[in-house]
Amino acid sequence: MAPEWCVRTATTTEVEAILLIHVAAIFAHGPSAYTDRQVAAWAAKTEGTERYENAIKDATTELVVAESDSRVVGFGELDVESGEVAAVFVDPEHDREGVGSSILHHFERRLRDEGFDVVRLRAVLNAVKFYEQQGYQKVERVTNTTTNDIDVDTVWMEKPL
Repeated sequence: MAPEWCVRTATTTEVEAILLIHVAAIFAHGPSAYTDRQVAAWAAKTEGTERYENAIKDATTELVVAESDSRVVGFGELDVESGEVAAVFVDPEHDREGVGSSILHHFERRLRDEGFDVVRLRAVLNAVKFYEQQGYQKVERVTNTTTNDIDVDTVWMEKPL
């Protein structure tokens, strides 16, 4: 059966929905790998929708949404110049339906078409298993500083295309 959503380029009218999904996914899944303090700092999107608006305007970034029944159910961000996936987040109500995989596969096809032979991403700890199931391998664990100078660990991962 075909998926009940499509992956397409995001528009500026969807940035609020993207922000809401981003924060909801962090609160839904972050506590499985991070402290409450880390989750709160990660979810404190102090720039509001500006990040997503800028990504839409930036020719070196592809911001996509997964849409179902005229509703945004996930989003992803790709740095087209470096070949790095910057984000894949799914509305928690649509977890395990293949939305995140579809966004990721969209980016992989794009990078393959652009001549990349590997795709890289920095996975939050609670998403490492998802990316491993998609064929990604761990490269290096790193610590990043987020809002309010709170440190969170992530894992650089990559996959040959």
